[in-house]
Amino acid sequence: MGQCFRKMSVGDEMQMQMQMKQWPPWSDLPPKLASNIAERLGPIELLSFRSVCKAWNSASSTASAKIESTPDFEPWFLLYAEDSDHKCQLVTETGKKFTMRLPELDGTTCLASNQGWLLLFKKQGLEGEAVGNCGGASSMFFFRPFSKTKIDLPGCPFLELSDHVAAFSCAPTSRDCTVSVINRVNDYELKLHLLRRGAEEWFQYDIPCSGIGTINCAVYHTEKQELYFFDHTDRVLIIVSTIHKPISWRFSRRSSEYSVGLKSDFIVYASYFKNTDMKKKLGLPDDVDVSFSTCGTQRKSGDQDSFVYCESISGDRVEESKSHQLKGIWIYPKFCQVPPKEETW
Repeated sequence: MGQCFRKMSVGDEMQMQMQMKQWPPWSDLPPKLASNIAERLGPIELLSFRSVCKAWNSASSTASAKIESTPDFEPWFLLYAEDSDHKCQLVTETGKKFTMRLPELDGTTCLASNQGWLLLFKKQGLEGEAVGNCGGASSMFFFRPFSKTKIDLPGCPFLELSDHVAAFSCAPTSRDCTVSVINRVNDYELKLHLLRRGAEEWFQYDIPCSGIGTINCAVYHTEKQELYFFDHTDRVLIIVSTIHKPISWRFSRRSSEYSVGLKSDFIVYASYFKNTDMKKKLGLPDDVDVSFSTCGTQRKSGDQDSFVYCESISGDRVEESKSHQLKGIWIYPKFCQVPPKEETW
C-alpha cells in the first residue's frame, strides 16, 4: 500500500521559516562545546571547521596545536599541476585523498618545504608581464597552503631554474629565518644566493666545486645552524651562516655525523615516493606512464632534524617528452593563522 504525502501549504512553509529564524546560528555555539567538537575531528575536517567563522576558528586552536605537535606525524603529499580549476590532490598520511583549490601554485615550482611553509619560484610571464612583486622578473615567495598565507620575497636573483636547490632555516615569520638557494654555474663553480629575514637584497657567493657532484637535496641543521647540501654520491657541502658570524663553507663526506640512522643528527627518508606507494594512493593505474618531480620536506623530530629527499622519478618511456610530467610536494600540515603584521618579509 503506497504512502500518501500532503503538499506543504504556504502557511506551513512560513511557520517552518519562522521556527528556523528562532534557532541560534551555528556560530553562537558555546566555545567549550565548539572546542569539544574540534577535538574529535581529523585534520581535513578541522580545516573545514575552522573556515566556518572566527569563533570556530578560535575554538579549534587547541585541536590544531595537538595535531601539529604529534611527534610521529608523517608528511602529506600535495600533487599540483596546471589546471583551469586550480585543483590539487592532497594525500594524507593514512592514504585519504582530498581536492584543494590552490591558484597560488599555478606556474610555480616548489624549491623547499619546511614546517608547513613552501618556498615557491614563479618564472617571468611569456610576454614579460609583471609577476609577484619583482616588476616583470621572476619571483619567489613563501606560501602556507592550509592557512593561505603568502609572503613575498624581494627581487629574485635569477630568471629561471636549472639545477637550483634550496633550504630555509625556519618559518619565514621568524626573525632568524635565512633562505639559501644554490646552483651550479659551470664544472668548477657553484653560486650561493642568501637572504636573511628583513633584508631587501640577496647576497651572492661563488663557491669552488671541489669535486662535488650534482646537488639534489638541502637541509638545515637546527642545532648547529648549518646548511647541508647533498649530492647524489657521498659528498656534502656545509654552509655556516649565522647572523653574528661571516659566512664560511667546507666540503666533507657522509659520516656518522650526518648519516642515516637513529643515532645520527639527521633522520633521512630516501625513495619516499616509492616506499609509500604514492602512485597507487593517487589512483594512477600502473599502465599510466608518468614522471614525477617531488620536493622533499624537513621537520624537527625531538632532538633530531628529519627530512625527505627530493626525487625525480622517470616514466617507463624512453622519451621523457612523451611521458606525462607531474609535480608534487611533501608537506607537514600546519593550520595556525599568521597575524597580518607577520605576512611581510
